[in-house]
Amino acid sequence: MTTQNTPSQWKLFMKISACRISLALFMFIIFATSVGAHAQGAPPEPSVQLTSTTNLIHRAAQAADHAWEEFHRAAIEGTLASPAIQVAIENQLHEVRALLMEARRADRAQQFNSVKIMTEKIFIITQHIVQASQERKI
Repeated sequence: MTTQNTPSQWKLFMKISACRISLALFMFIIFATSVGAHAQGAPPEPSVQLTSTTNLIHRAAQAADHAWEEFHRAAIEGTLASPAIQVAIENQLHEVRALLMEARRADRAQQFNSVKIMTEKIFIITQHIVQASQERKI
């Protein structure tokens, strides 16, 4: 027993197939445009923020190392303006190291605003340390 498709059955089959293909194409387009797409003004993906905060932390660590080197050089040469300045700089260096550790923790917890705030503090403090270390005895 063989069944032959009549022209009306064939047209119905083609319509159903066309609908299925159209639906599949529509779903593909929706999926493709939604993957990785952001609304205008939406924050960037966490990986982008993670890269920028990791870069900030790296730069802050470099600033801390530079501040330590400037202080150490001045302390060895005996050119710090006063013992009180030396104590103040040592305290600031400890604060910078603590802030750096906190920034790294915040980075791992993806608290990007906290990282930015802490690294800004580090840059300000290290700049002050470098300036104070370059002041000479009178």
